[in-house]
Amino acid sequence: MLPHDHPAHALIQEMVFGCLRWYGALKWRILQLVPRYPDPTSLGFLLTGMYQLFYMDNIPLHAAVHETVEAAKVTLDPARCRFLNAVLRNAIRQRDTLETNLRKAPLAARWSHPAHLIQRWQQALGESQTEALCRWNNERPSVCLRAYRHHTKSAQQLLNTLAPHPAAPDAFRIVPGGTNLEELPGFQDGTFYVQDPATELAVNLLAPQPGMRVLDACAAPGGKTFACADKMQDQGTIIALDRHADRLERMAANVKRMRFSMIELHRADATRPAELPKGQPFDRILLDVPCSNTGVLQRRPDARWRITPERIQAMTDVQTRILDATAPLLANNGILVYSTCSLEPEENITCINNWIEKHPEYAIKATRTSIPPASGMDGAFAARIERKDAS
Repeated sequence: MLPHDHPAHALIQEMVFGCLRWYGALKWRILQLVPRYPDPTSLGFLLTGMYQLFYMDNIPLHAAVHETVEAAKVTLDPARCRFLNAVLRNAIRQRDTLETNLRKAPLAARWSHPAHLIQRWQQALGESQTEALCRWNNERPSVCLRAYRHHTKSAQQLLNTLAPHPAAPDAFRIVPGGTNLEELPGFQDGTFYVQDPATELAVNLLAPQPGMRVLDACAAPGGKTFACADKMQDQGTIIALDRHADRLERMAANVKRMRFSMIELHRADATRPAELPKGQPFDRILLDVPCSNTGVLQRRPDARWRITPERIQAMTDVQTRILDATAPLLANNGILVYSTCSLEPEENITCINNWIEKHPEYAIKATRTSIPPASGMDGAFAARIERKDAS
C-alpha cells in the first residue's frame, strides 16, 4: 500500500478512484477506438491514460500520453506499448467527436453505472432522479465529521472552525480537502469521528437513553455505536459486535481515543444465535446490516461494479437471518432499529415487511429514508420496530 506521505499519493489516489468511478464511460470511449477489448494489463494502463485525457484538466494531454506510456514500459512489451501510445494519441485527435457521441449514448455509458442498476432505479425513482443520483455518485465525496458533545469545549471549538453540513448543521461539519484530520482541534481527545449525517437516521429512531442496555449487532467501523454512546452520555451499556477481528481492532482504537467507557466490544457473527450475548434482554437493538451499498456509491466507487441482482438477493437472506437471530434478545416494549446504506426496496421495506408477516409480535412504528442528492447526504434506510408486551 502506498504510504500517505508519498509525494504522488494524492495523484495516484485520484487516478485509481477516478478510473473506478468513470470505468463505464472510459470503456465506452475505448471501444470506439479499438476493434476489440485489450488484454487486462494493457487495459489498466489504457484506462489510466484515458482518465487523464478526459477528466484531469491539470495534466497536459501530451504529457498524459508520454507518462502513461513510459510507466507501461516497465510491464508491457514494445508492441503493446506502441498500441497504447497509438490509442491514446488517437483519443486526443477524436476527443471532440467522442465527447459529442458519448452525450448521445445510453445513461449507463454516460454516467458510468451498470445497466441493471440504471434500469431498477428508473423504475423506482424515474428518469430525472436516476440521472441526478448517477451524477451525485460520480462526484468526489466530501469528508464529514460529527462532533461529540461530551467533550463540550473542544467540540464547540471544532464546530466554530469548520463549515456546517447543510443536511445537519448542528453537529456535522465538512472538512476542507487535503486536511490532516489528526491536526484538527480535539482529535486526540476524541472530539469527532468521521461519518456522514445519514448515520443519524437510525440512531434517532433508536432513541437510546442514559442507563439503557443496548446491542449494536453489526457495529464496525463504529459511527452509529459512538453516536448512541454520545446520546446516552456514556451511561449504561452498549455491547458492540462484529465478526471481523481487524475491524474490531480499529474500532477499539477509536473507543479508546474517544474515551467511551460504556462500550464493550465482542467478536461475533450476528447470524448465529449461539454467538450472541446471553442473559438480560436489551432495551434497544441496532441492526446496521450488511447490504449492497447502493446508497454510498459516491464513497465506494468500486462497489457499483460488484452489484448484481443475485448479490442483492443474497444480502436479503443475510439480513433476514440477522433479524431472526437478534430480535428474540429484545425486551418487551423494546425498540429494534433495522438500517442499511442501500436504496433497494428488497433490502429495506420489503425485507422488513416480509419478516414482520412471520413475526406478528413485532410492529413497524416508523421509517426514514435518505435518497441523494435530494437529501444532501448518503443514501440510507432505517425502520423502527417495537416488540409488543407479551402480557
